[in-house]
Amino acid sequence: MPRRALTPLSYLDAPLDELLGQVSHVRILRVLADSPYPLPPGELARATRLDLSGVLRSIDRLTELGIVRALGAGGRRLVELNPAHAFASVLRALFDAERQRRQQLMASLQEIMASVSPAPRSVWIEGPHASGTDTAHDTLRLGVLTTVRERHALTEQLTGRLRELERRLDFTIDLLVRTRADLETMLPSQQEAVHEGTLVYGAPALPALAKASTDAETGRARTHAEVDARSLENAERVAQAIIRDPRLIDRAQRWVQQRLAHASDAEAHELIEWEHILALPPHRIAAFLRDTGERATRLRQTTPFVGIAEVKRGRGARR
Repeated sequence: MPRRALTPLSYLDAPLDELLGQVSHVRILRVLADSPYPLPPGELARATRLDLSGVLRSIDRLTELGIVRALGAGGRRLVELNPAHAFASVLRALFDAERQRRQQLMASLQEIMASVSPAPRSVWIEGPHASGTDTAHDTLRLGVLTTVRERHALTEQLTGRLRELERRLDFTIDLLVRTRADLETMLPSQQEAVHEGTLVYGAPALPALAKASTDAETGRARTHAEVDARSLENAERVAQAIIRDPRLIDRAQRWVQQRLAHASDAEAHELIEWEHILALPPHRIAAFLRDTGERATRLRQTTPFVGIAEVKRGRGARR
């Protein structure tokens, strides 16, 4: 089915459609709004991670619209945000608020870590948010290093404190509380993710760990990988099902409540985590089910969506 073209709006009524309607425009305006001096196109290309030809086309269009001002000509041309434009100060404020959101996240995480007792040995962000490849639906993976003795108490405290931060900034935090033994027995790829993480609090978690693995370890990893792949496949079916019928979430919530009445301490801890996740909107629950992070992988082994994946698979097999 052909995609319908957008009906254009009046530029007088909706100038931001044109100014911010392309990713290249937004990236260029963001860099210029933060720069105290004019920049050459080549530096803009590096700062925005765009190819130079695309940057030059966007500069020409933004210059036509008056939001950007070019100084000089040809290869020596410099570009700046036009201070005389009606939206110049508004765009500076908008991009400043965008930057402050990340600063607020880091400051809030540091404040939370300083408020708990026992304090964690190390806290870091790993995965897409650390590499800058995250999307709107990615879970923020927060690694925490502590001792075996302190693990349970620290997890309980952080789970409660992080919920408010999740609500305030509208994203899901994958809390990965680990011990030194956990880090030492990780696969090399998992250790690399920790090494390349963004440090939030304390000292680096893995200053120097050997990454050698035996054939037996590799064999166990393959077995675990097969189990994880199967649970992820089932989770995809559940995610699709709850988007179509959100009432399945209510059923899962009732299952959690029934299990909590007779659960062991270890199981109750995971059920309480599920209780928090099931309070999220359906699209965020679906995103969590599809997530490949450590927390989602662990919790998929105790899913409250009992029987849903198997029923969906059975129906598909009978077609």
